[in-house]
Order: sequence, then structure tokens, then C-alpha cells
Amino acid sequence: MNILVFNVGSTTLKYACIEVESGKRLYEGLVDRIGQVGGDAPDHLSAARCVLEKFGLLPGAESSAHDDMPELSAIAHRIVQGGDSYPKPAIVNADVLAQLKTLDTLAPLHNPSARSVVVAIDSLNIPLPQVLVFDTAYFSTLEPAAYRYAIPEPIYRAHRVRKYGFHGTSHRFVTAQAIKHLKHDSPVRIISLHLGGGASVTASLDGKAVDTSMGMTPLEGLVMATRCGDIDPSVPLHLIRSAGMSADDVDRLMNKESGLVGLCGEADMRAILSRREADDCSAKLAIDIYVRRIQKVIGGYLAILGGLDALIFTAGVGEHATKIRELVTGPLAHLGIAIDQAANESPKLENGIADISDKSASVRTLIVATNEELAIARESAQRLAEE
Repeated sequence: MNILVFNVGSTTLKYACIEVESGKRLYEGLVDRIGQVGGDAPDHLSAARCVLEKFGLLPGAESSAHDDMPELSAIAHRIVQGGDSYPKPAIVNADVLAQLKTLDTLAPLHNPSARSVVVAIDSLNIPLPQVLVFDTAYFSTLEPAAYRYAIPEPIYRAHRVRKYGFHGTSHRFVTAQAIKHLKHDSPVRIISLHLGGGASVTASLDGKAVDTSMGMTPLEGLVMATRCGDIDPSVPLHLIRSAGMSADDVDRLMNKESGLVGLCGEADMRAILSRREADDCSAKLAIDIYVRRIQKVIGGYLAILGGLDALIFTAGVGEHATKIRELVTGPLAHLGIAIDQAANESPKLENGIADISDKSASVRTLIVATNEELAIARESAQRLAEE
């Protein structure tokens, strides 16, 4: 079974054709800088049509021009926010599309763009099922003590104010890979660090999420490339009342102008680490705050899990920033976490996993390469098999 996976961002559309049985990527690409001057497409609908045309799926397309493209069984979509309505993937129909629209306000930077692509494909009457895979689905196992905020019940109910969590497809995938690698007796206690432009931590027990750092939106939790992460809730009120900022001003400040870029004017971790090595004070402070926040969450989740079997680093920074792994784990030896410096500097991935633990460590520290597109394809195939 071959599945075409769409991963829609605010200004990008990544796509990959996955052979589910082997996990191979038969075809992949990126439509970049959507809606921007000099970008690849004026809007997400045009971007989707470009991809569909490559696969000969547009009405009236000549199949002979696309004979080299793999035959498809379904189209799958990554949807950032599924609320509490979708604990598993959904096959697109009129009811699902109507429900999906109600979730736009919970993820305004991501859901509307992804939904527009789903709706456009649905309107073309392409004879392939569409499956939606939700980032929030992995966190459907959270208990109320983990997902509720300490606000009145009527507000929670009426406005859906609760923790949803994000990066769930990645956390589910790397956690499952680690469990297979470890071959531990149950229960397996894992903390996964998804460190990219966006960053989150998830605590899992036997492959089920029990807590996660992102909240109602992806703003909560760790320091990220442009997001501030955890902050005193009074800060936005203070800025509105005392600095004359509007709600939109504060939203932009916290989501696009804070985090690493706010601390040192730079969002690229490689550049920040290079500046840190050159004794740049603002870069050093940015890294110190970034690392400290991660360590605090690890400690808290270790307490919730009652111990730890494995710590996972994944995503762009987690998989490639040697220094970040060293800084995060360095002070954690008293928790059983210690890494081998040589293994950390030159990790050898086998089947997408590298064990960089020191021999003395009681907790395994792993680098696990995430593969969201493969995870989406597998979850979609499983959902279709249930029909």
C-alpha cells in the first residue's frame, strides 16, 4: 500500500509517498514559502494542486505523463489540532469536515491551511480516501490531572480550555521505536525530547502518554526558536495594561519574537552555539535558559513516572546538536542519566537509533530519528484496515 502524506505548515507543504509495508519513501518534496514573494505557490490550494498534478490525480490529467509515479491507495494529512474529538485517525466525510472547521481557533496558524487542502482535494472527487492523523491524538490517554488547568469548570467546558499537547505523532513514533530497541520488561518509562524549531517533552509509560509540556496551544512549555514557552500568565495582562500593547501584539511577541530569537536575536541553534563558543554573552544566556527549562521538565516527569528507563533526543536539534545533548544530560548523573562523550560526538544510528549512554548509566540515553510521514502513513493504513 502506497500513501501520499501531506504535512502542511503555515508557509510550507511537505509531501511524501510512503510504501507502508517497507517504510520506504518512494517520492518526496516540498512546496516552500507559500504566499510569500518569490515563493513556490501563491496559496496552499495552489500548492496542493501542484502535488496532485505530479501524481496525475487532477481531473483530466493524462495518465501517460505520470507512469513513473507510484500508484496510490490513500491521501493522508497531518492535522496539528484535533481537540478532544479525535483520539485516532479519521476518514474524511462531510461530518468530519464540519467538525474540523470548529477546531480552527485552537490552532489558527496550522489547522486552517491544512483544512483548506483537505477540502480542496475532497471537492475534486479524487477516487482515493483521505485520512486525517492528529498531532493531539497521542495525548488522548492523559488523565484529567494532567490535562486540566485550575480554572472554573464552565470556562473549561464552554471554551475547551485544557492541555492538548502537540508533536504527538513524533513522540508516539520515537517512543515505540525505543521500546522495541530496549526490550525491557513492562512497564517501560520513557521521556522523549522533541527539540526542533518547536520543542516539547512527553512522559510515556508503555507507549502511552501520561504528561506533555505543550498545552492548549504550542506556546506552553520549553523555550523554542521564537516562542517563549512557560511564562507568568500575568505578563500578557501587564503588557496590555502598562505597555499599551493589543492582544494581537502580545500574541505576535510571544509566538514569533520571543524564545531564542528574543533572547539573542537568533533562531538557528547552530548559529547560537557557534556564538556561545565565541563567548557571546546573549547566546550563552539563551542556551542556559533553554537547557535549564528542559532539565526542569525532565526532573518533574521522572518524579511522575516513578523512575526512568530511557531518555530520547529527537527532531532537528535533538538529533544533530551534540552540545545540547551534552549540556542537558551533564548535571543529571544523580538521576542515572550519563552519556558517553565519544558516542555523543559520533553517534552511530542503526535502524534510526543510537545509544549514547555511558556504561555506568542506569538510564539509557538514545538518539531516535523521527519520521512523522512514515508514522502518519502507518496510522492511516491501520485506520483504513478497520473499515
